Order: sequence, then structure tokens, then C-alpha cells
Amino acid sequence: MQALEDITTEAGVAVLPELVLGVNGPGELYTWALPMARALRNLQPDLRVVLSLLPCPFASGQEEQVARDSRLFDGVTTVAQYLKFAVGGAQPSAYSGSKAGLVLQLGGDAMHAIRIAKRLNYPVWRYSFEPYWNDKLEQLFVHDQRTYKRSSAPKDKLEVIGNLTADALEFETRSEKAPGLDVLLLAGSRSFEALHMLPLLAASAEKINAVLPDVRFHWIRSNMLDQTTLKRAYAAQEMLEFGGVRTQPEGQFLWTPKGVKIRIVDESMRYQMMKTADLALTIPGTNTLELGIVGVPSIVALPLQKLELIPIEGPLQFLGMIPVFGKFIKRAAVNAFLDRTKYISLPNRFANEAIQLELRGLVTVEDIASRAIGLLQHPETLASIRARLLATMPQAGTAEKLANRVLERLNQLVLENL
Repeated sequence: MQALEDITTEAGVAVLPELVLGVNGPGELYTWALPMARALRNLQPDLRVVLSLLPCPFASGQEEQVARDSRLFDGVTTVAQYLKFAVGGAQPSAYSGSKAGLVLQLGGDAMHAIRIAKRLNYPVWRYSFEPYWNDKLEQLFVHDQRTYKRSSAPKDKLEVIGNLTADALEFETRSEKAPGLDVLLLAGSRSFEALHMLPLLAASAEKINAVLPDVRFHWIRSNMLDQTTLKRAYAAQEMLEFGGVRTQPEGQFLWTPKGVKIRIVDESMRYQMMKTADLALTIPGTNTLELGIVGVPSIVALPLQKLELIPIEGPLQFLGMIPVFGKFIKRAAVNAFLDRTKYISLPNRFANEAIQLELRGLVTVEDIASRAIGLLQHPETLASIRARLLATMPQAGTAEKLANRVLERLNQLVLENL
């Protein structure tokens, strides 16, 4: 494939291409946008890549800073800038307005990418785990054959490309593991998750420690959490009545009331820790797929004690704001969605079998701890789960494939505008 810079110089015309990556929440940013940006930089270092943050009920509010800190993007547009631009406002300075550009939305609502593409006069592509099609899309990429078969997209505009999440873990090496058992605690990257799950997981660690005192616990602290959220999560005010415990941060550790030590792991070490863990206690989300890809047996817990706090996509997310009755309406809507959901863990959903252990409903500390103890006391069970995960989860290579497809299309657009 001819390099883009060669095309722009042969005719003496500076048609500099631009790719706009659209993402919403932290999962798409970490596991889709960052691997894509790395692959593009490896293949075409001078390509202009702009990240556009889009509205999402699952966003943490820290995505912009994480994106800028990665140094992989030439520009980042905020949700506020997008919303203004989408309704006819000024074009964000991050966009070059090239004559040869492409919008690639990674997950989320396709209408956001379509609005950006219309304003910039770019074609629009979409990569998603969901097969939803819109006639304004030029191309839809999905991760597997089952999703391909479910899509109503024209077959010449639909392609199975693979799973980008596997590429996110490919870059990290395995940390050196000390003898013994290591349990990861993943309490989420959004404030409502950490406020409720960190106290429950810390209490679970206490009960596990009472039976298995040599187990080491590690909490992966998300960079998406601000200091106010962290202080509230440590105080555990929202979850004391449900069995959660307060924690006290001291240096690199959290201490529970019973003296159990939980190591605080910076998110930059996230994948290295996953590759050495024996078991993870986590919540539903992209993290379950990350754990599955590296073969970490997990207990995926979805406590529904505060059902109204669970975010849902689309207009239904505003139900909880209705005075007096909103909370009850939101609970009913979430319940209806969960009733239609067979699996809450992505590895289970993709494999269509119960590989990871799932707990949902009025999940207690005792539920989590007893299941964890049962697994940790039976290494043959952990080994069986690990083997099944490694046999069914996706492999790396999708980011490079999709990046090549993007560059091919940008080459075409450059030639068309010479």
C-alpha cells in the first residue's frame, strides 16, 4: 500500500488526511481507541488522528485527561464541544477540516458519528459489538460471525474484523509473580461503581482472609476516579448497611477494620496485574473481557440493592429524574433489561456459556467471599476455567487489520481530492 505522504507530494498538492475516532465511555477509550491509535501510529506516524468524546451515561468525566495523557492523539474534542458542533455551532479547532477525512466510531450511538461526519463532509464507519445498522454509514465492522449474522446491514458494507480488546492487552508483559495466590479487586472506573463496590469487595477480602490468610489482595485504582469519589468510597457511607466496610489508605495500601492489607495498584499496571492474577472479583463491563482474554477466572458481581443507580443507554436514563416516582420507574426499566440478559459477563456472552461465575440480585459479601474461597481452595477448578477462557476468547491482531482498512480508505479519499 502506498504511503499517504507519498500521494500528497507526488502531485504537489497538500491534501492531508484526517481520522476522527469517536468514543464514549472509559471501556471504549482504553480497549478500542488506544489500541487503534497505536496501530495507526505504527503504520502511519504522520496521520492526523483526533479523538472525539461523545455523550454516554457510563462516562466517568476523566476520559479527556486520560486521552491527552496517552499522547497518541493530535487533538481531543470534549462532549460539550461535540454537542455544540452537532447542532450547528463552531467547528472545534482539533478538526483540521481536511478534504480527505474519515470518521470511525467505536461503539456507542451511531448518530453521534453521523452528525460529525455530516458537518465535516467525511464518510463514516462504525466498529461495534452490536450489529445495529444505519443507512448513512459507509461501513460497519463487527467482532464475530454471530454478530454478523444478526445484522441487517448490506453484506457488502458489513465485515467481521475481530475484537479490538485483545490488542489492548497485547502490549503489556507479564509481571513477575511471587509464590502464592493473588486476587484482584476491580471496583469500577465510574464514581457510582466505586462508591458501592469498593466497600463490598474490601469486606469480601476480610472474609476470604479469615479462611485463607496468605492470599494477597490488589485493588486496581482507576485513573477515572477523582479524589472526592475516592474519599467517599473509603468512608463507605453508602454501603455500610449492606455489609461493606470502611478502608484506610496508607501509602500504597488500603487497610480494612480487621487489618487486612489491600495493595493499591495504579491503572498503568492494570494489564500486568491481570496477567499474574489467580482470581478477580469484579463488576460487569469491559474489564470482564480483558480478564477473560488473559485467562483470569473471575466472580462477576452485580448487586442490585440500589437498582435505580444503574445507568442505561438512551432516553430511559432520564427516568430516574422524575420526581417521586422516577426511582421506581427506573428500577422497573433496569429489571426488565436484566430479565432479557442471559449473561452479564462479556466472556460468557461471547462464548454463550457460563465460564466466569456470575452473581446478580441482592448480592452479599458472604456470597462473594464464599464463592471466592471455594475457587481458591480448588486449583483444578481455576485451571479448568482458565483453559476454557483461553480457548474461547479473541486473539490480538484486529487493531492492525482495522488500521490498514482505514489507511486504504484514506488513500482513496486523498486520490479523489487531488
